[in-house]
Amino acid sequence: MKKRASQPVPARPEFCFVKELQGENPPAFSAMESLYRSATELFVLQPWTFLEDSDPIAVRDSVSGELCYCSVMGALGEVFSMHAYIGPQSFRLYRAVAEKQMADPLEFLANLHSVNVEFVPRNELEREDRDLLSWLGHPQGRGVACPMFRASRPGYHPWFVTAEEAQTLDKGIRATMVVARAILEGKRGTKFWSRADHYPLVTLTSEGEARIESIKSVPPAEPPLPPARLSEETVRQLRAHDYRVGGAIELDYMQTGAPVGKKNERKACTCIGIGADARSGLLYPPEVTDSSVPAGDSLARVFAAAVKATGALPSRVTVRNDRLKQSLNSLLESFGVEVRVAVKLPAVDEARNHLMAFLRSDI
Repeated sequence: MKKRASQPVPARPEFCFVKELQGENPPAFSAMESLYRSATELFVLQPWTFLEDSDPIAVRDSVSGELCYCSVMGALGEVFSMHAYIGPQSFRLYRAVAEKQMADPLEFLANLHSVNVEFVPRNELEREDRDLLSWLGHPQGRGVACPMFRASRPGYHPWFVTAEEAQTLDKGIRATMVVARAILEGKRGTKFWSRADHYPLVTLTSEGEARIESIKSVPPAEPPLPPARLSEETVRQLRAHDYRVGGAIELDYMQTGAPVGKKNERKACTCIGIGADARSGLLYPPEVTDSSVPAGDSLARVFAAAVKATGALPSRVTVRNDRLKQSLNSLLESFGVEVRVAVKLPAVDEARNHLMAFLRSDI
């Protein structure tokens, strides 16, 4: 079988990922060189052989000023990576997953703000990654691990790092290595995680020095959803009719993981608001959005569409959790509709399962 001719690698640029980061600040090639050197040192150090993913290391982001919580993965020998979770809410998500308090992994991915390096086989890289590693002189061959640099933002799939994100990731890698080397060298005070909610905080100086101290950090509470809103025209139309009242509707909001966006741009996460008649199971028109639309607004639109389709105002709406209830309360109570919470939503759950099975087969 004749081998396909490989595409020539373009000339080394001054900046990387320019096409993919239009309207943003692409990283200079020199910044990616620095990031690559740090990632290579991390891989040689193999911190996942003696650190758990539940052992976070804190460092202050020099770009945003927020604390980043760095964690390595690889103890199971399947995935080798370092993630820097940026800010208190990302730390909350990280802790929720680590403590098995979050059942839906798509919720984690859709709300995460982080940067990471993952070491993968070459065939898992995008063309832009392969070009970068060719410019950097990374070795090729079967079994060679390749660093892949990504940034995750709330509402978006992982994408190439900007200049600022490259700087944050580089600092997170170096902070992780500081703690890892301190443990390997057996320095005093290296039982950094012996006290609950206490973590090592690494301070890196411009002179190349590092200081480790212990800090206490407790994840914040999950923030409330904004109050649900409908357009003034939709509210006017709903109030203009004398609807019959009765019945109950189940409403739910789901992260699907399906990407939306053009080929060379950051992909948004698709979200769907769904509703069904609690008694008959009849599914109402779903509301498909990206995560820039608040969950409450999405469900309010499903509610409005259901009222228009049936010519009836439900006496009750049931949702899955208190956050959705608090978001919808004010709006729906203005129509005389009670909002309740139930863990199980039989009518919506059946529709949700069918919809997710279809989407997974299509991704």
